[in-house]
Amino acid sequence: MQNNLSNFSEDIKKLNSNDSSSKREIAEKYFDQELENEMVEELAKNLLDHDNGVRDAVANTLINSPTESVAEYVVPYIVSREISTRNLAGEILLKRGISSIPAMLAYTDKGDDDGKKFIIDILGLIGDLASEHKIIEVLKENSDENVILACIEALGNVKSEESVSTLVSFYDSNELYRPTVMEALGKIGSDDAVNFMIEKYHQEDELTKFSIIESFEFIGNEQAFFLLLSELKTLSGQLAWAAILSLKSLKDKLKLDIPFDEGMKNSVLETLVDADLNYKRAASYLLKAFDDNEILSSCLKIYGKDQEIDYNIKSKFFENPVGFYPKAATLLKEKPENSTALLELMKEIIESDGGESLGLLSPLDLRNLSDSFTTCLEHTDEEVRRSAIELLFFLDPETGILFIDTMMADDNYWNRIRLIEILENFDDERTIEAIKQLAKDPEEMVTERAVMALNQKGITL
Repeated sequence: MQNNLSNFSEDIKKLNSNDSSSKREIAEKYFDQELENEMVEELAKNLLDHDNGVRDAVANTLINSPTESVAEYVVPYIVSREISTRNLAGEILLKRGISSIPAMLAYTDKGDDDGKKFIIDILGLIGDLASEHKIIEVLKENSDENVILACIEALGNVKSEESVSTLVSFYDSNELYRPTVMEALGKIGSDDAVNFMIEKYHQEDELTKFSIIESFEFIGNEQAFFLLLSELKTLSGQLAWAAILSLKSLKDKLKLDIPFDEGMKNSVLETLVDADLNYKRAASYLLKAFDDNEILSSCLKIYGKDQEIDYNIKSKFFENPVGFYPKAATLLKEKPENSTALLELMKEIIESDGGESLGLLSPLDLRNLSDSFTTCLEHTDEEVRRSAIELLFFLDPETGILFIDTMMADDNYWNRIRLIEILENFDDERTIEAIKQLAKDPEEMVTERAVMALNQKGITL
């Protein structure tokens, strides 16, 4: 026992020394251990140490210690003039989570406004309702705008339904607080909060409207749903995208029907083509109710870029292959980024009906489709070139033969091997001559495959 006391005293002395190495050693020694209050206090003092390694080691030990009193000794350092110390103290309190709350609440009235704001920010990030009463109290009593904004945001983060009436009063008191109040109400999501957001929607600027619309994705009710429907015809850009996402969510949650009229179609298309990915996904879900050529063109442009979107729109192509082929041909000639996906999709459709749908195309559409494949023969992507070779010989072997020289010059030897596999199915002097040329290919695997194809035809070199 005496030895343990002696060791403890020595450790305390080292923490008070100027030896950074010793300090780090002691901090690491007590990692993940139950600590005496005196040790917690001495470790906390070293959050002010000039050495980054010491501060980090101390912070790591205090974060992971099971000792309940850690927050009590750390919280005073959140008002330190040293930014690094203040930030470390905040990190410790935040990572210790709800166990930090009592000490932080007790200290709220001791610091200046900067300290209050910092504590309230952390309480909001912890996100536990245990702090709501104190935050409401500070909100009502403090006059500093930064502290007030921190309180409003924190009450949203802890989802304080009790604070809704107070937040509403601050909304009306100062335009500065309005966007933050709306964001907080959106996080709280109570009936009173949602109804207030609906009531004030038309009074807001576009930035706040955007926050309201986005919030409805998670907390909207029937009234919010019909508000979005009525507003969609006047919305554009990000506001329209957000409305599409929220409408999709509310449709699913409330089991409501969306009227699929021309205005809705245009908003869905704009979102599908121009919006960020999460909005595109919502739009692709709503597309299932529409069926026309404009929809098909837009779907083609985004196909192959996201698995969820592909799942939602793929049926459109299988339902209307006669509409799909000409539009795909036009797009492929532009060498879009999704050429590989479009060609693979085309092969799937052909396989699904055995090519029967191709027979329904006009001679002009067939010619354009064939031309799109020849354009792809010089694409930079080897998979695109390979698919083009396969599809061209399936659709139009005569044109395929005319482009054999281009195919034989493909710099990917697997594509040249695939060409041999296709050519050996034809009994034509031109295809046989091409195989003979490939039998002299500098790549040994190509040569071997060409010789095998010739042998199967009874031809020896």
